[in-house]
Amino acid sequence: MNKVRLHTFLEYLFLFLFGGTAYCLLELHYRHWTHWSMFLAGGLVFCIIGVENQKIRWEWSLVSQALVAGLTITSMEFLFGCIFNLGLHMHVWDYSKQPYNLLGQICLIWSLLWCAVGLVAVVLDDFLRWRLFGEEKPHYRLL
Repeated sequence: MNKVRLHTFLEYLFLFLFGGTAYCLLELHYRHWTHWSMFLAGGLVFCIIGVENQKIRWEWSLVSQALVAGLTITSMEFLFGCIFNLGLHMHVWDYSKQPYNLLGQICLIWSLLWCAVGLVAVVLDDFLRWRLFGEEKPHYRLL
């Protein structure tokens, strides 16, 4: 493995671990419990948001990036919900009593809240890449 690949691997390993840990801590704060699958979901989604963030960088407004990140989180939540809740019957969460839900795995209100979480994820990804990995210093357009 050459140095560039090793650096990229270690960078994404760190971002995965950071995202998984951050999401579990967020759940522990809000719901007072979490599930191991949420560590995987948080790590994967943080890495995916990072890849999206690298592709669109500064051309898109911060609001647009937050919407894309929110859609990414909602999509991952639906995928993990179908696997862990519907397929494996682990009952990690249930939105079936929420209005505008899809199979009880995602709902409109949480999708909107995920946009706010996505905004934080975009900014954190930029900050971590800048401070820890020497990438470009973040700069944003709000709209």
